[in-house]
Amino acid sequence: MFNLMIILLSTINSEPIDSNNYKIAKFLIENIHDLEDITLTDLAKQCYVSNSSISRFCRDIGLNDFNALKSQVARFAIEHEHAKKKYDFKSFEASSLCKSYILSVMDNLKSLYNSVIEEDIQNLVKDIYQYKKVAAFGYMQSENIALNLQFDLQTSGKILFTCIKFINQVEYIQNADEETLIIIFSESGTYFDRVFQRSKPFKNLKVKPKIYMITSNFNISLPYVDEYIRYHSRKDYASHPYPLAIIADLICIQYAQLLQEKEKTL
Repeated sequence: MFNLMIILLSTINSEPIDSNNYKIAKFLIENIHDLEDITLTDLAKQCYVSNSSISRFCRDIGLNDFNALKSQVARFAIEHEHAKKKYDFKSFEASSLCKSYILSVMDNLKSLYNSVIEEDIQNLVKDIYQYKKVAAFGYMQSENIALNLQFDLQTSGKILFTCIKFINQVEYIQNADEETLIIIFSESGTYFDRVFQRSKPFKNLKVKPKIYMITSNFNISLPYVDEYIRYHSRKDYASHPYPLAIIADLICIQYAQLLQEKEKTL
């Protein structure tokens, strides 16, 4: 499940503005609907880079070659039609879009309120305290949650690793050992399908990091995910990423409380 636009946006958000990868990604985003017949040489000329830079870019974003990129560009038009329904949400007050959307967000949060997650969060917080190496990752909006968690936990003296580029996320996860704790934020539960399309995350399940997945998917069960924190969600535009943001907040609050409790025993 390769989402070309998300990968391109991730590239311009993480690469230096004067880098070749930034220039190529920016050109592709701006001209995505007019690239059906473009050749590798044409793309290189338009971006003012070499042909080899285009090939390297393809590999950097997880594709084998330029032909694979062309295939993804062709698929984008089809997938873009489905994306038009992205902004659908449960409506509450037809006279006011603003009030209707806010009420819809609040209604979905009632599902989170009724979810049984407190003990699971407490267990995760204990592991965050115990593990020296902790990382958190997500896909697009969910990665923003990981970044916020990183910032808030450092307030309590806990350093957490995260990164925006998916190729760096893949590298970190595949090289992580059993002394590492990894938290995956994924509303749909499809993080590993998206990021590890052409390979398995771990060749040896006996030597792998401990993984928590925070998701609204109650059906998924992956052999390399150790613990799930599952919450109820309506899964429309008004439902994401608000539950994940609240759960990340709860992690930070409970972590701070855990430190206070331990200080009292000293």
